[in-house]
Amino acid sequence: VAMMASVGMVFQHYVKFPQLAGTPSGVAAIYDEKVLPFAAFLFVLSGALELSFWKEDKSQPGSMGDPMRLATGALYGGYNEEWRNRELNNGRMAMFAVLGQIVAELATGKDAVEQLAR
Repeated sequence: VAMMASVGMVFQHYVKFPQLAGTPSGVAAIYDEKVLPFAAFLFVLSGALELSFWKEDKSQPGSMGDPMRLATGALYGGYNEEWRNRELNNGRMAMFAVLGQIVAELATGKDAVEQLAR
């Protein structure tokens, strides 16, 4: 989730749905009433995906495995302990990235891209 959030906080600066033209980017979008139906839709969509496609492996609590089969095959060697550790480390880094983007935006009022342009 944090990896997608980090990318999304940058992506939303450049791309907006036509219905959301004029809404602020970043965390400030939460306070705009035009965003509420889209946020509700994303909440329901993510819940539906979680319940239907991404099933937890009962033999490994907390592991969803490789639902998109990205690490399978001879090239990557399968979804082994090395891939799990990479996924954990990338997730931890993404959590810090999102936290930094949110704190910086709350402190300065500029979204993630505006922070970099500074």
